[in-house]
Parts: sequence; structure tokens; C-alpha cells
Amino acid sequence: MNYEHLLISRALSERSLSYLLERGVSDQWFSNEDDKRVWTFAKSHLTNYGEVPSLDVIKANFPTYVVATVADSLDFLVDEVVKTQRTGIINTAIRNAIEEIEKFGNHENAVSILQKGFSHLDDNGFSAISDIDITQNTEVRWEEYLERKNLPNGLRGIPTGFPTIDQATSGLQPGQLVVIVAPPKTGKSTLALQMAHNVHSSGKVPVFQSFEMSNQEQLTRYDAMRSRISHHRLTTGTLTTEEETRYQGKLRGMAMLQHKFWLTDSSAASVISGIANKIQQLQPDVLFIDGVYLMLDEQSGEANTALALTNITRSMKRLAQKFQIPIVITTQTLRWKMHKGNVTVDSIGYSSSFLQDADVVFGLQQEDENVDDTRLLKVLASRNSGPLEVSLVWAWDTGEFREISGDDM
Repeated sequence: MNYEHLLISRALSERSLSYLLERGVSDQWFSNEDDKRVWTFAKSHLTNYGEVPSLDVIKANFPTYVVATVADSLDFLVDEVVKTQRTGIINTAIRNAIEEIEKFGNHENAVSILQKGFSHLDDNGFSAISDIDITQNTEVRWEEYLERKNLPNGLRGIPTGFPTIDQATSGLQPGQLVVIVAPPKTGKSTLALQMAHNVHSSGKVPVFQSFEMSNQEQLTRYDAMRSRISHHRLTTGTLTTEEETRYQGKLRGMAMLQHKFWLTDSSAASVISGIANKIQQLQPDVLFIDGVYLMLDEQSGEANTALALTNITRSMKRLAQKFQIPIVITTQTLRWKMHKGNVTVDSIGYSSSFLQDADVVFGLQQEDENVDDTRLLKVLASRNSGPLEVSLVWAWDTGEFREISGDDM
């Protein structure tokens, strides 16, 4: 039975690639060229238009392709495809290794063939078994501890440039879901963008997807941050001579960088399957989703409801674990749930799932309603630290967004 064809048929009939992308389905899963072409087309359509193509669109582009009627679940079909692929890859590797020994007597090449075969399983998601026997590999765990002991600042993950955030997360780590929550117009987008800039400066590749800003708005904000120039003067074309020189120099420097920094807006992916597709395409080290509460939930068809956001945060956590990258998302507080202007875990809007699914939750608020050049960053929930607070420099006129240190006092 051709489970690959049944899998793509079921997904097309449901007009959702979310589950498949979460499970890591890629082009390599399809041995039939027609199925592979339809799968690639569906992913591209999703990226360009934010939805999976209808069966009519599939028929118009692939007149001879027949979408099967399928009663089996996607979960069952994925498992069957994985079994088939595993069997084929393992059998091929073993057969080629035996042939290498029998024909040429070359055991080293035979071992190499087997290793490549098992590597192929890992690369394409066909050997992802998470069961662990804790009595095994104890020496490896000791070596891993020694590596952590010698890490700079004790960070196991990617530094964010904010010491308090790094302390709460131990550096952004694979599989982490980090939430930033703040009242509207307080600066959660700016904080996330500054983190993305700092991640990029450390040599990593961030993807920053915003549901609150266009690409052009993100770009001017980022340029102001990186160049340490006035955002207002940049957008109005009134930079000082010194700022123009600095800005031009930073642009020239960016053009020479080898590692990417991707900005995407909401038209690229407004649903989880679109986000998963972006991860597969761009291969980021860290993913930032700004304004996650504005996303559409594919499962319920709803947006900005408790059910929709619960489904979205659960899926975000699964994406972080599946693709083994940290994901940082931002959302809003409800002002009526805030006490005297303070951000707490109880003031997170719409759904408690943000707290339940996150590894770390940060809150951002104004320190004083009459002062706009500082912010207060709070650690609201973290497995690595207790509650913490730190003041931030918040200066759009100079493009500075950082923790206030003793030198600022």
C-alpha cells in the first residue's frame, strides 16, 4: 500500500499541513516523484498565501494527479511511512555493506556505509526515538557536565545580550519556549528584536516573524538599533552627519556577514503549519514570533480565543522540541487584570497556556508612567531562577536597549 500517497491525500483533503510539518515531514519522505511535486507545491502555496491549496487548485496544476479518499488518521499514516522508510534505508545499507565485504573485503568501507545509512535515518526524522535508559552512558553525562562547567558565564545555550534573561534561561536552548508578556505599546516587540540582534551578533541565525509590524517597520527599527542612531530621524530622513556616517558603515558591515538574519511578516505564515514550513526552509538557530495572540488556530479555526491560544502555545512548544531550536514568543497582558500597572503571570491575556507551556516567562512594563526612557524587566516564571527584576535603558533616540549596569548609576 502506498502510504506516502495516502498521507499527502489526507493532508490535502483537510487543507492542513500543520501536523505533518510538526512531525518533520520533508521532501525526502516521498519516493514517488508525483507525490513529491504535489507536496512541494502545497508547501510553497502555504508560504505564499498562508493556506494549503484547495483540491481544485491541485487539480488545475496537476491534472492527472488523483487525491485519494482516506479514512485512516494522519498519525497512523505518518507512522506507516516512517516504518516503510526505515525498512528501506536499513535494508539498503546492510545489503551494500555486505556487498562491500564480499566483493572487496573492505570492512572499513562497510562500516562507513552503515554509518551513512543510520545518519540518513537521523537526517530525515526516521529514527527519532526519545526513550532513554538512565543507567546507560553515565560517562558521557559526566563529560557533558565538565563541558557545561567550562562554558563562558555558565551558559549552556545562546546568549541574548541581557544578563537577567540569560540567567533565567541559561542561554536560549534547543526545545525551549520563552514568553515575553507586556501591556500594549510597552515595547515587547522592541525587546524581542533587540534579543534577535544580540543573537545574530553572537554568530547565530535568527528568524523574526512579526504579526504586529510590517517588514519595513522591523527593518528600520533594526537598523536604528544596530547603528545606535535615532529611529525617528532615520524614518524621517533627518539623520545627523555623524549618524549618517555610522549608519552607512553598519550597512556596509552587514553586507559582508556570512550568517543570515531573516525578517518575515504575517503574510508569510499566520498558522502553525506555515511557521513549521519557515523553520524547514530557513533553518534558524532561534525563532522569534512577535504577537502570537494574533495567529489563527488551524485546529479550531478561531483566533484570539482561549481554545485557539491553548492550541497555538502547545503547538509552539512541540515545534521547539521537534526542530530542537529555542522559540521566543510575545503576547499581551490584559490591563484590567494588572494591579497598579504591574505585570504578573495572572495578567497574561486570553489563556493560561502561556504559563503552562513556557519554560520561562518574562514580563515587561514601564517603571514610571511619567518616564519613557527606562523599562522594568521581570522574571515571572523560570526553572533556573526565582523572581527577578532589572531596569533597562530604553532610548529610541540613541538606539540603546539594554540592562542598566553599575556604570550607568
